[in-house]
Amino acid sequence: MATLETATVLRPQAQDAERVMQLASGMGFTAALQPIVRMGVPDVLASGPLPVSEIAAKTCSNTDALYRVMRLLASVGLFAELPGKTFALTSTSELLRSDVPGSMRNMVLWVSNRFHFQVWSEMAHSIQTGEPAVERVCRRQCFDAIFGDPEIAYDFNAAMTGFSRQIAPVLLETYDFSGIGTLMDIAGGHGAILCEVLHKYPEMKGILFDLPNVIQEANCHICSLKLDDRCQTIAGDFFKEIPAGADAYYMQHILHDWADQPALKILGHVHRALEGKKDGRLLVAESIVREDSAPTPAKWLDLEMLLMPGGRERTEKDWRELFATAEFEITRIVPFKGMDSGVIEARTA
Repeated sequence: MATLETATVLRPQAQDAERVMQLASGMGFTAALQPIVRMGVPDVLASGPLPVSEIAAKTCSNTDALYRVMRLLASVGLFAELPGKTFALTSTSELLRSDVPGSMRNMVLWVSNRFHFQVWSEMAHSIQTGEPAVERVCRRQCFDAIFGDPEIAYDFNAAMTGFSRQIAPVLLETYDFSGIGTLMDIAGGHGAILCEVLHKYPEMKGILFDLPNVIQEANCHICSLKLDDRCQTIAGDFFKEIPAGADAYYMQHILHDWADQPALKILGHVHRALEGKKDGRLLVAESIVREDSAPTPAKWLDLEMLLMPGGRERTEKDWRELFATAEFEITRIVPFKGMDSGVIEARTA
């Protein structure tokens, strides 16, 4: 029989073991969440709590299996389990609905896509070689692998669009774009961010620069917002050239995709595009990794960059060194409220 003294000694070990199991089994929560979100369970519960049997009927699911998955997710607060095997949304799972502002639905589907499980399972390869694990899994570079599979590409594009919609209000609240005549968004996708900026600053003109296939779809988006008279689109490759003609150049989570040398090549093209612009500036929205042990999303995202495109998240010191090498001077860093990222403002040195 354990004495009080031995129980006191053993209790922290038991807690530590439970903590290890929680961390080691994290992929189980991801695997459980993915089909629940894809089947639209959060949307089914939007009008109020339902017995699991009704949820199963609405989602063509097995009642017993669905209950066991929902019970696990409820244990970590993603749903609330009520008497009678009934489930309800929590403030957390509200964000998994498809029809709410700031929805995380598409990002969850991207992170939980089978592609992620396959690539992250090869973490050891990246640790041992420093090379992206995606190339070992798919025998192709990251973006070729993503866009070579329609299902993966769909989840990726939807997640990035959703992320831009989340960032837009934070960006507009944080950074003052006043005084910029023409803003170019480099690799700006369908123009979600650029169009939001143009709406807030009606005197500003915009240029969206991206790959030809992206620009084709972006033109439809820009026209639907009736901004085609103020927003020009240019197709190209930022590794070859970035066109001149803007007063400021904006990049959002682009440089983190690349190691220092390719990132410097992109920055070099921006530097040339800004030549002769007295008040020209470069605006980079990126994560800034804290130099302590605090848990932040940037540290997870850093491993995503290691495993996927071979890029990295950077500390403030890293950013300053990278920009100085590219002959840019960082004039200020404006942090996003409550986030480990912000806008890095720089001018040609």
